[in-house]
Amino acid sequence: MKKIIIILLIILAIGLLSFQAFHGKIETGGEASLSWNPNTEADVSGYRIYYGTTSRNADCPPGGYTDNIDVHKVTNYNISNLKNGQTYYFSVTSYNSAKKESCFSEEMKKSIKASWLTRLKGFFK
Repeated sequence: MKKIIIILLIILAIGLLSFQAFHGKIETGGEASLSWNPNTEADVSGYRIYYGTTSRNADCPPGGYTDNIDVHKVTNYNISNLKNGQTYYFSVTSYNSAKKESCFSEEMKKSIKASWLTRLKGFFK
């Protein structure tokens, strides 16, 4: 019985390593799902998500975030390919038809954890 379990584990390890060799990385990174209440002002044309690995340094843009995404009129968005093991900070702004932007929403943060597949991949290195 013990030999069968060891053989199955070896087959599983070879399969995972083969998958990685032919398909690249098992996982490209983590993800953050954001959602917010819509701005009820009459002239809101869209929203912009600001994020980075350090907390912002001001109440209004540019504010110190390294990245931003114009998500137009949606009030939820998934940001993918975030680095595992890193903490990210997020704020949202709204803008009007003249592209005048509001100050930041409350800042939120999320630590991106490695999945069990990423940890398993690291075990076989």
